[in-house]
Amino acid sequence: MSFAKATFNNDSLWAFMTGFGEGVNDLRCDIADMKLTGSVDTATHYFTKSIGIHMEDYKAGTVYVPDVHKVGAFLKTCKEDNTVMQHVGNTLTLRNGNDEFSTPTHDHIISYTTVDRAKLALSMSSQDDWKSLGRAKIQAHGNMTMEELRGISSMTKVVGKDAPIRVSIEDQEMTITAGTKRGARMTRQIEIDTQYKESCETVFGSHFPKLVNIMPSGTIIFHMGMKSALILKHSEVAAVLVLKHQEGADQ
Repeated sequence: MSFAKATFNNDSLWAFMTGFGEGVNDLRCDIADMKLTGSVDTATHYFTKSIGIHMEDYKAGTVYVPDVHKVGAFLKTCKEDNTVMQHVGNTLTLRNGNDEFSTPTHDHIISYTTVDRAKLALSMSSQDDWKSLGRAKIQAHGNMTMEELRGISSMTKVVGKDAPIRVSIEDQEMTITAGTKRGARMTRQIEIDTQYKESCETVFGSHFPKLVNIMPSGTIIFHMGMKSALILKHSEVAAVLVLKHQEGADQ
């Protein structure tokens, strides 16, 4: 029988549970080493992040969350600073003051189905100095701040909410373009710190602006390839976001 238990700052736990991106409805988390860590892998992105446990008294183990929206809704109504999360057998329970939420759970977490494979690919890429990710080549590497990527959603409001996003790197500058090649377009130039002097480009769907916003603020290390993924690794906290190239999105 599985058993895991820990206490968290309620606001931090709410941001954690609801912050894995569009299309993520369930979640597998692991409590260990004074942290709660969650990872997801979907058709559009891979994301992993951690938050600290609020008190030293905890029980390490796995937590299955069958519906992150219901858990998020409960946490948003909580008034006390701390929330205790407990997973015993096939039941998840959260307690905040006099309020309690519980739900049956199962270990078939859709968002986690391919996480182990994604982790292996990232581990192998890291060991190879980020020259490739799987079979896709990675050419551009550098540093930037997440603040530079904020507000891209305003671009899609101008050209259309379903507009694809093209990211290109050339002459040590990153250009983000919202819109199709044959339609209305809007671009933004971003300062980056890179030694890459050639050019590469990759395309993402209209989900890109919202997914970028799930990364914490601060300095990030990026890796990107021609028609490949954009990997964002936070340099200060435990968070990695991989945005997957969407073939044909800008046609």
